[in-house]
Amino acid sequence: MGKSLSGTGHNVEIISSKSYEKTHKDGISCNCFAGDSLLKSEKIKKFITYLENFNPDVIICSEPLPVLAARLYKRKFRRTVRIIYDITEWYPSKKNLVQKVLVKKWITFLKLLSFNIFSSSLADAFIFGERYKSRPYRLLFPFKPFIFTTYYPDLQYIRYKEPALTPGKLRLSYSGKISLDKGFANFIKVIKGLSALHQNLKIEVKISGWFESDNDKIECKPYLENEMNNIEIFMSGKKNFIDFNEHLNETDIFLDLRADTLENQYCLPIKLFYYAASGRPVIFSDLKAIRREVEIEKFGFLVKPGNTDVIVGIISEYLGKSDLYYEHCMESRALVEEKYNWGKISSEFVKFIELAESQR
Repeated sequence: MGKSLSGTGHNVEIISSKSYEKTHKDGISCNCFAGDSLLKSEKIKKFITYLENFNPDVIICSEPLPVLAARLYKRKFRRTVRIIYDITEWYPSKKNLVQKVLVKKWITFLKLLSFNIFSSSLADAFIFGERYKSRPYRLLFPFKPFIFTTYYPDLQYIRYKEPALTPGKLRLSYSGKISLDKGFANFIKVIKGLSALHQNLKIEVKISGWFESDNDKIECKPYLENEMNNIEIFMSGKKNFIDFNEHLNETDIFLDLRADTLENQYCLPIKLFYYAASGRPVIFSDLKAIRREVEIEKFGFLVKPGNTDVIVGIISEYLGKSDLYYEHCMESRALVEEKYNWGKISSEFVKFIELAESQR
């Protein structure tokens, strides 16, 4: 988003409470501060100070707290600034409640929900990444302008490499948070099912992920025990954006077998589009959001995440029918080039921001 705005002549600054880094690159300033240990009131004051120094015309916020900070800045300095709330996640989500139990969980949920509704009322417009996540906001604030801007990959960051299956070898990968909810156990069960069925197949597995809690580690560690002889597992931590994109080329088939929960059902996994951009088939949990937004039947399969035998069968079909494999490789890349890439939607996003600016 920042590069699209900068590339059309706008002055762009990113303010984040997640880093000390201060840089200026590609016409974008990054003025950040480490805010994890700060009280919410202290974070708000920091945001207001940075906004005062930059003096923006439009503020795009990705969470409720910055929306409140932007509104307080607007009121304090009487600026005619436009505030746009970019809805990227459910709020509150499970990760906001993971440390709470029983009654405290419900109390926290209601408090965060109320805060989100209040913050949303302060915004002048919305950016929605997904149709399902837009529904509560469009219902509560039907007259506020909005745009749908899915977070498709920018193809300049994807080093596309022609797919090529190596006989007797299969490369699979897992990336992201390591937890049962994100499907790590389902993923490992499929790997071991493949190993047992294809004992002469060398399976290379790269796990680029992290545990967000001790409980996740306790639940998931046992699945890495009792490895089979034909499985080789490489573990690494969280990768930066560029390394993650390089990592895509080292995978033959992408699996994402996250749990079939209510929250997951209505979330559109952004990784799906990066997987497709690398020109590889995908096997994903059967989620309503994917069915609604993506022509996945052209380059992969939707499955019940716990149905190991079916998933092993699909992968075996890819291995036995190279025509099907390469057809899905070709279709995945073609669809991304045709519609699922940032270049196809960036101009509409810029127009939306410029319209908001003109209405100050």
